[in-house]
Amino acid sequence: MTKFKYISSITESELEDNIVVPCTDEDGFPCILIKNAKSKTISSGYSTDNMEIKINRVLLRNGKDYFFHIIRAKKTDAYSRNQFDTIFEFVFKKIESPIDDVELSGLITSLEDYFKTTPEKNKREIQIGVFGELFTIKYLYDIGYEDIVEKFHKNFYSKHDIEINSKVRMEVKSTTSEKRIHHFKHNQIMRNDVKVILSSVMLEESKEGVSLKSLFEDVMSLFDDPDAKFALQKLMIRCGIADGEEGMSFAYEKALTDIKFYDAVNLPKIDKESFEGITNIEYDVDCSNCNFLNVDDLLIVLQEK
Repeated sequence: MTKFKYISSITESELEDNIVVPCTDEDGFPCILIKNAKSKTISSGYSTDNMEIKINRVLLRNGKDYFFHIIRAKKTDAYSRNQFDTIFEFVFKKIESPIDDVELSGLITSLEDYFKTTPEKNKREIQIGVFGELFTIKYLYDIGYEDIVEKFHKNFYSKHDIEINSKVRMEVKSTTSEKRIHHFKHNQIMRNDVKVILSSVMLEESKEGVSLKSLFEDVMSLFDDPDAKFALQKLMIRCGIADGEEGMSFAYEKALTDIKFYDAVNLPKIDKESFEGITNIEYDVDCSNCNFLNVDDLLIVLQEK
């Protein structure tokens, strides 16, 4: 946990030597000082849902002016403090040179996504889907495909969940149904330019099972890249996982037994890549009777260059 000392206790040398300085204001709210790239004295400010931004502020120490921007948290509860500490560690701490007000505004806009959570009515669906994705990463890592940690996408809007290489994509589908039926967009499984592998994850809710939060923690420990860890942190928030919130729990051993991988060419689908004038084609696919890949064949596909 970062030490946020009171702003009045920050020394002249700390202001002189650091680009980014964590601190706490007089009211006890965590703040981050970011050195200004320009010596501007005309200040301004604005608020987002989670932060107050003070632009072009001047701090005076021993008769000398220091030019900084100030980012202030709007809440002081334990959860909000943890969030603020995380963005300091993974984002602000990486700033290597002073930034101006335009650069700061762009950074703040991107950070607001970190605080967004999924509406309660949609939380179950997203938690099931994300559990399946994380479970697939852990499963592949454990069977010997450790490169999977470098492949998991950081963009939630990618067409496929995992881009293995230029020739292979992986789509992860999860269900709590007893039937292995998954919903697809047509262009997710009908591709002539790349091979698409389906990870089909069957989940059974269990109070004694592994929680989504626990799985997040297990998977995050596999990653070294700070950007990837921050992407997972954002995904946790999107799922509504926080202090005291474990998320849904599933029978882990049963999921290990039931997971199967398929080459999309073997799945039932409309055998035409596109239709003139028709878009957004989606349908359910029953994979129950399809040929699946055994572990050896799966690894050959994933490791092929």
